Amino acid sequence: MRALVLAGGGAKGAYQMGVWKALKKLNIDFDIVTGTSIGALNGALVVQDTYYRGKRLWLTTDFYKLFGSDLEEMKELKNAIKFYSKNFINKTGIDTENYETFVRRWINIDKLYKSKIKYGVVSYNLSDREPHFATKNKTKKNKMYDYIVASTSCFPAFEMKEIDGDKFIDGGYYDNLPINLAIDMGATEVIAVELDSIGIRRSVKNKDVKVTYIKPSCELGSFLVFDKKLIKRNMKIGYNDTMKAYGKLDGDYYTFKRNDLDKNYKKYGSEYAYVAKRMIGINGKRTINQLTSITFYKRLIKNSFNDKKTMDKSIEFLGEIFEIPNYKVYDISMFNHILKVKFENYDDKELININQLKKLNFDKAINRKHIVKSIYKFMLEPIEYHKEIADLSVLFPKEFMGALYLYTIS
Repeated sequence: MRALVLAGGGAKGAYQMGVWKALKKLNIDFDIVTGTSIGALNGALVVQDTYYRGKRLWLTTDFYKLFGSDLEEMKELKNAIKFYSKNFINKTGIDTENYETFVRRWINIDKLYKSKIKYGVVSYNLSDREPHFATKNKTKKNKMYDYIVASTSCFPAFEMKEIDGDKFIDGGYYDNLPINLAIDMGATEVIAVELDSIGIRRSVKNKDVKVTYIKPSCELGSFLVFDKKLIKRNMKIGYNDTMKAYGKLDGDYYTFKRNDLDKNYKKYGSEYAYVAKRMIGINGKRTINQLTSITFYKRLIKNSFNDKKTMDKSIEFLGEIFEIPNYKVYDISMFNHILKVKFENYDDKELININQLKKLNFDKAINRKHIVKSIYKFMLEPIEYHKEIADLSVLFPKEFMGALYLYTIS
């Protein structure tokens, strides 16, 4: 039996909608769905099989209006800390009455219970100091709404949920990624969707159960920031990450069409390796010995400079520092073109010379674009300067290999 397990993470939960879209496209179905916090809400949408309704929920809901001005103020870290501290002491939080109405509006409890898919959510009973697992087969319809709300009651940001005289809080206080609940419900295979959020993760109790983790390839923002642009971006990233996890797209931080990175390596890999050897000076034992102690170079040296993974990392590093958006699916030729345009248009006035680079204070902020362009310019100098460049390869491994990639494709 295959289970979908959805982690908690507040506003980051939009990512899971993108994951769901990809899984639908891949025709991957589930027998079991479990979730904690926002994963409990998204999980209910999955069980009732209402993807477009769920997408509309995320794109149209004004969460700040739903939870009040306190939530909007918490977008500022200092306000959030102050609010958390006060609520923790006073045992209060944002009123969830409007949210409860919201849950009842978007979750069709009859459809949820008629579905053949098993469903379970995790909350924490603060009165008993015990976790609570609400599953369809053991929880009455009229109570399931309560346990979904309880699971998402992230105390002390939100007030505790009272059920039958007991106080309940967010299930993340016990298990933010309830794989074990899915196993207890009969799962033999699990797709677990992380959100890189705060919360306790339990070790998987049965190592025989195959677990496929889908994790964000980049930071999704604060769990309290329900920004519409960020929500749309995170949906796209969730879709891309899932398609990459199943081999339908390529990349890590960035997303490329399938097999594009392989084609790129076939085109530039040999030249990339040749230029690396020439610039560093493959016969310079001192430099090579220094490089082997640097994590970024270990694979490269081991594979005699012919290493696709290192080149792919250089591509993505350059994309990040030159601020290419990471939520799109790229054709590698177009990505290279964008990269070259951004690189060429970057202001290179007063580039740093070699001696200045060697004396850079790493305790202060450094402009990595400036360093890449400076190293690139050094690479254009006559061969006698390459000993100096070899030294820079030790000081700035990522910047050096990034400059080398640009040199190769130019």
